[in-house]
Amino acid sequence: MTKPSSLQFKTKEEAQAWIRKLMGPPKRRLEGKEHEQVWLMLQMCEPVRETNNQHSWCAEYNLSGKIYDVHFFPGEEPYIEEYLDD
Repeated sequence: MTKPSSLQFKTKEEAQAWIRKLMGPPKRRLEGKEHEQVWLMLQMCEPVRETNNQHSWCAEYNLSGKIYDVHFFPGEEPYIEEYLDD
């Protein structure tokens, strides 16, 4: 991915496309009852992909076509992010 040298964009869409490349697809963090229900279902599935950076790890799940990332940190409750449709 190439970065514009001056970070000046001609259009708003061009700037948004560049940010999307950096940040990845939009996500939202699940909270409360929704978090509990999705977490229960995900625990019965195998992750599609797992990563580990020595301080935390992330498991990606595909549940009925929806993609979820579950982030684990030592001593903390995992948090879940749901990928949003574009």
